[in-house]
Amino acid sequence: MAHRASVGIISIGEMGLGVAKLLISQNYRVLTNITGRSQHTQDRAKGASVQLVSSDADLVHQSDYIVSIVPPKDALATADRIVSAQSSKPRPSDASPLYYLDLNAVAPSSALAIAARFKDLSSAIRFVDGGIIGGPPKAPADGGDASDAAAWTRPSIVLSGKFPLVEAPKDGKHMAELLNTKHVGDDIGVASGLKCCYATLTKGFTALAIQSYTTAARLGVLEELRTEIRATNPANEKRANGGLVGMAPKSGRWVAEMHEIAKTHRETGGWADAGEKEGGASGIFDGAAEVYRYVAEDTVLGKEHSLKRTRGTTAEDVVAAINESRK
Repeated sequence: MAHRASVGIISIGEMGLGVAKLLISQNYRVLTNITGRSQHTQDRAKGASVQLVSSDADLVHQSDYIVSIVPPKDALATADRIVSAQSSKPRPSDASPLYYLDLNAVAPSSALAIAARFKDLSSAIRFVDGGIIGGPPKAPADGGDASDAAAWTRPSIVLSGKFPLVEAPKDGKHMAELLNTKHVGDDIGVASGLKCCYATLTKGFTALAIQSYTTAARLGVLEELRTEIRATNPANEKRANGGLVGMAPKSGRWVAEMHEIAKTHRETGGWADAGEKEGGASGIFDGAAEVYRYVAEDTVLGKEHSLKRTRGTTAEDVVAAINESRK
């Protein structure tokens, strides 16, 4: 059976790997550039049947789509890599435009800055703004049929811009449905802003839970706090516990994301003078960034890896690990 479209993914982290596996299950050809990546990442990509190429130029030439899923601080540099690859070795003039899906957690202004990098290449590369809401795609458990896309657990992917994925010439409609995408607007920044507003209530909540739980523990009333939350709002206790356990391996990556959320509220939401003053002196989410920076750099939790956990596997141990460093 002939392959569907070819999709280059940057990079094959936890989310990128999940997206790759979902695409491959539906007969898409998935590629990634492994130059400079660790042996662990290369082995993980090979194990998922991702095809390895040795340069961004190869990725650009062999792909119908490139999906950027990187830490927010690397989003602009990743776009620059693709622009450089196209500029140094242009795709054939008769080739269909390459669709570049930027699915990174950045502010609307950052998305606009990234899109501007492709301005002079609009005939060759079409930029799509996007954001991922939810966890990585997961194949059906208990021997389920991985070829049945509906059986997969999939995040929601929101997209915006003047080039809807569903209209892309090479399997665009199928890929848009497979990846569970929603086109939420024709302007760049709308999808990124929506993602930031969502993360405000998820990763932002977890930053609050870190401070709430660790401070209660230092007062000697953590269990009393949890008892009160459980009695009045049990869903919040579940969210707090899950957020605390899940954030440890990701805390370093979330630092830049919190700054992007702060930019979103400051620049787009109109909160520059009330809650998100630039510079972090009174910024809610610049403050949340500092919470995650502390966890990542000043506690043992910063050494955790999502595939191999030793500390912070319970909310209680997250609290203990953080407070060990604050004595």
